[in-house]
Amino acid sequence: MTNHAQAFLDIGMTEPSRCSQTLGFKLIEMDVKAGTARVSFEGKPEFSNPTGFIQGGFLSAMLDDVMGMMAMLKVAPKNVASTIDLHIHYLRPVRVGNIEVQAHITNKGPSVLFAQADLYDCRGKISAKATSALAITPLQLTKNN
Repeated sequence: MTNHAQAFLDIGMTEPSRCSQTLGFKLIEMDVKAGTARVSFEGKPEFSNPTGFIQGGFLSAMLDDVMGMMAMLKVAPKNVASTIDLHIHYLRPVRVGNIEVQAHITNKGPSVLFAQADLYDCRGKISAKATSALAITPLQLTKNN
């Protein structure tokens, strides 16, 4: 078993979430201790706007997905991380094709964690940048969980 797989198993995940699967999530590399990750996504034609470029909401979801994943792995298994602030700077339109996101945790306090991510288009050009703040809250299981 890879260290990546073990990190997910440690927080009770056996596969990417359904939203991650919809986006075409594929883990390239991850270092939980360093708080870094590289993930590829499928920029599907279904994600494009009338101009043929990937709609910004899908790009935002990809960036948030990777920063959120790293935050969850950093605070698990006793806590969860939830995005409370997300800023995206779109630098250029993104064509349909492979998309890569590189993210890292920049700071972790007792109640808030901060992350940054860069999104690269199918030509390897940086196309968007994001910063995020994520609230750290204790995991409370209910009878329905």
